[in-house]
Amino acid sequence: MFNSMTQPMYIKGDIMLIAKYNKFDQSVEIGDLNNPSDGWVTYDPTQGASSDELTEICNSLYDRCLLAELGVNGFKPADQQHLIKS
Repeated sequence: MFNSMTQPMYIKGDIMLIAKYNKFDQSVEIGDLNNPSDGWVTYDPTQGASSDELTEICNSLYDRCLLAELGVNGFKPADQQHLIKS
């Protein structure tokens, strides 16, 4: 199941992707919000995605997940993010 409130997302035009860090496998997984029945797919930046555009998007999501897990300032792990209404 996708939890869009705590995970990096990319939404533009027909592309709607969400990412999460899998602590058990120590990998980044990406899901397609247009096709949630496909579930999570482990993303490997050395392999890329099906197009240059998707590879760039997935690489960005991958980096954001890893930075959050490493505790880099300005990035929070998904389980520590909170939606704040202004």
